[in-house]
Amino acid sequence: MNKVATYLNGHLTGEVLVNDLLLDAAQSDGSVLARRPEMIAQPSNVNDIRKIMRFCSQLADKGHILSVVVRGAGTDSNGAATGGGVSLDMQAYMHHAKGIDPKQQLVHMQAGMKYSAVRELLSMYKNLALPEVSAIGQDGTIGGAIASGAVASSVCITTLFSDAISQMEIVLANGDVIQTGHINKRELAKKKGLSTLEGEIYRQVDNLLEDNQQIIAAIKRREKSTAGFWGITKVKGEDGSFDLTPLFVGSQGALGVISEVIMKAEYSSNDATVITATFGDMSEAQAAVDEALKHKVSKVDIIDGRIIAQAASEGKKFSWAPREAFKGAAVIITMSEFSDRARGRAAKKLARKLENIHPVGLAIHDIQTQEVASLYTPLSFILHSTEERATCPAVFSGLWLPLERLDGFLSELRKVEAETKLALPVVVDAVNGYVDLLPVFNLHKVSERRVLLKLIPEIAKLVAESRGNVAGRYGDGRLKAGLMQATVSPDETAIYSQIKHIFDPANILMPDIKKEVPAKELADELNLWCRTKS
Repeated sequence: MNKVATYLNGHLTGEVLVNDLLLDAAQSDGSVLARRPEMIAQPSNVNDIRKIMRFCSQLADKGHILSVVVRGAGTDSNGAATGGGVSLDMQAYMHHAKGIDPKQQLVHMQAGMKYSAVRELLSMYKNLALPEVSAIGQDGTIGGAIASGAVASSVCITTLFSDAISQMEIVLANGDVIQTGHINKRELAKKKGLSTLEGEIYRQVDNLLEDNQQIIAAIKRREKSTAGFWGITKVKGEDGSFDLTPLFVGSQGALGVISEVIMKAEYSSNDATVITATFGDMSEAQAAVDEALKHKVSKVDIIDGRIIAQAASEGKKFSWAPREAFKGAAVIITMSEFSDRARGRAAKKLARKLENIHPVGLAIHDIQTQEVASLYTPLSFILHSTEERATCPAVFSGLWLPLERLDGFLSELRKVEAETKLALPVVVDAVNGYVDLLPVFNLHKVSERRVLLKLIPEIAKLVAESRGNVAGRYGDGRLKAGLMQATVSPDETAIYSQIKHIFDPANILMPDIKKEVPAKELADELNLWCRTKS
């Protein structure tokens, strides 16, 4: 057995495993890359994580790097949940709720708890709910949703998931534990006076912010991003207050291990009013979105008609989506008013406006909140296509665009489709500007793997020309990190490198993400992924 695993097993409450089947399972995530770990650690508590990190830190002091890859449910879409060294399995044991305070609307949980389990638990407390995460995050852990920045618009909740984080417990690269949360200037001064790694982090991060104000301001202008450590723009308030929490949103485990989280839940109605409007042309759908955003809405999504057509071809038809929409798009609008009467009035008013855009289908649905997800069922048929060895890589998801640039982006996208003879159906979260492209490949064919690797930089270029960001959510990981050069300046890259060094001087945590990966490495990892799926 591995000597390191044997040693750690003598000191942990949990265990370290080197079983081949487990290692095989941990070598891939939600991306199309694969890297095999040397061992899998399953910590049962925060002390286990501390011991693992302290051991790896002591090895690094002696010149031996044993990297640590933090892994939740393994749904990361950019290859950040795979790697050599130790794969830290956060959901094996650390998946419990620690407490709920209904009065203050706070929920305390371990980072390995599934997002869906937290939502189910909160539903027992007078309709309390967390803000929603994206489809990728729905299947993942709380820690994973934070680390990947898997945010989305919510039904009847206006707060984003990342903004609902009240406090986090973090295990640092040297095994020290810190609590993140909002602190005032006086508390910041105390933190900066500590002689520990925590004190060093507060001192250096504050100095970095003071010395690079113009660069930080330029980073902030790019709005939504999980590239690098974009959260640095939210760390310091105008009043001198400080909160390290935003740095860990989208960090993909590169700065520390999230062990526990306290989040603020909100009250959500059991009932929802949703408008579905379908159009024979994408431009009409975009006009409908523009109209919807003038009203009180909590979610506005565009679903490419080709996605609905795919579902229909497999027998799943929808009364609200006639065939005429298969070449156009559907717009799904969720009203934000809390009372039934107010929602109903608002929906009817908006529906009358939408009729002027000549939809081929228009319906108002008064349904339970949990039934809203059923309107998005068409997505399942392209994400899990029944075509032979079909894969829909998530690398093209999580893009962010200014909404006024969407039309030009889609126009250029059609040219790429014509050149590659590959369909690139889109899903747009119009409230936040997130865009997902859902092409389907048979990656067991060498020719299609080449198309994939060629298409990634092409899409990145289109996004950059539209003043967008390829890592609006889900992080940049390994697949997108090299593409960020199109939208990230050298000064910004230098800031991110400094942040990484402040938190993890020995580069133990997730050492191979958020930096450019040679094309040959990506090709080798893609080939290995294909072999694992044979």
